[in-house]
Amino acid sequence: MSSDNIQCPCGQTIEDYSKYHTLYLKKDLGEIDILCPNEFCYLRELGFLKFEINDSNKIEFHKGRFYSPFVTWNATRMSEEKTVKELRKHLIDITEKLVSWEKVKQDYQQKEKEE
Repeated sequence: MSSDNIQCPCGQTIEDYSKYHTLYLKKDLGEIDILCPNEFCYLRELGFLKFEINDSNKIEFHKGRFYSPFVTWNATRMSEEKTVKELRKHLIDITEKLVSWEKVKQDYQQKEKEE
């Protein structure tokens, strides 16, 4: 079985970064979850982005990664080389285009004022 698109084990095809959903629930802990676009997915959470807001109120991105079941599923379907290349591109695009870092920073500053 071979395919040109990334796919969640639930069967949802993910053509590009814009198909993922993000969950900002853990942003106070410096983490944003990357979710499958299928609301009924049994995995739901496919990866995460780790960041920190430093003393200068600047966001320092630490890392982004997809979880092994998602990566392994795609490496089996396509190839390890193609999967790594595609998922790396997805992570870069999620980080640069999908996440609203300005909103994350504003929410953090708002929380700081309330405390």
